[in-house]
Amino acid sequence: MAIPVWLVGGVGALALGGVLWQEGQAPGGSAGHAHLAAPRCEVPITLHLEAVDPRFRLERDAVQAALDAAVSMWDGPTPETLFRQREGEGMPVRLVFDERQAGAESRDRARAELDRLKRGIAEREERLDHRHSALAADAAGYQRRLEDLQARQREYGEAVAAWNAGRMAHSAGNRERLERQRRALDAARDDLEQGRRTLERRRNELNREIRDLEGEIDGFNERVAELNREIGATGAFDMAVYEQQGARRSITVFKASDADELRLTLAHELGHALGIEHVDDPAAVMHAILGEANAGRRDLSDADRRALAAACGVELERR
Repeated sequence: MAIPVWLVGGVGALALGGVLWQEGQAPGGSAGHAHLAAPRCEVPITLHLEAVDPRFRLERDAVQAALDAAVSMWDGPTPETLFRQREGEGMPVRLVFDERQAGAESRDRARAELDRLKRGIAEREERLDHRHSALAADAAGYQRRLEDLQARQREYGEAVAAWNAGRMAHSAGNRERLERQRRALDAARDDLEQGRRTLERRRNELNREIRDLEGEIDGFNERVAELNREIGATGAFDMAVYEQQGARRSITVFKASDADELRLTLAHELGHALGIEHVDDPAAVMHAILGEANAGRRDLSDADRRALAAACGVELERR
């Protein structure tokens, strides 16, 4: 009995891409009043956390902690005080909920659901793989038993031929021995036939579950492709913006999936408040793109430090 080869397609990768900081003006702003960075470094900059839209999945205390951490990223490398926080004074920092955060949360939920489905598919693949290995081992055992039975049948056939040709004494003992061999062979054949039917049933069940899993994988891959198409159609958008009109300045955050992304986004906008433009280093806080190279960064890169020294003329502590 032939056992099918294990052929199941792989799980599609979540090619979800990165997110751009992509600075610009806030909704409703005027291009004439939107600034990528402050025209000059004037420190210390007084600021305060003004408002957190309750529709963000972040408590105010978590937002304040992210702001504190973002300030520390800039204040840490220098003995100078670059920022000071005073309740209700100076530059307001606010989280404004709009379609950017709503869309990001929807995509985050879709990613979480896809991750759950992917884990379930991987678990089913592992279980089916174990069952396939057990079936292959049992089929190999069946084949050995079949070959043993065939050898015994040949031996029995030779003995019967010897009896019929008169090369074996027609004694009661020989007759009884041949009869016992025949009964044993009949029982072995019945047992093997039962084993064959059992293996056949297991094989059919396994193949059916493999086909079901392949259909589930196809559906999963289509959902991944659909999410990727949605992300591609969304394009780049402003996660946050630093604005300045004369002495009035503000930081508005439109998108933050978690506290760590918020910390990095705030640190980036604080850099603009210091008069720092974008830098070329992909690992820098002040790079234009939030991607794999700088996601999760906890301190300033060398490029950030050089930009800070150039913009503000402050001394930097050695690393």
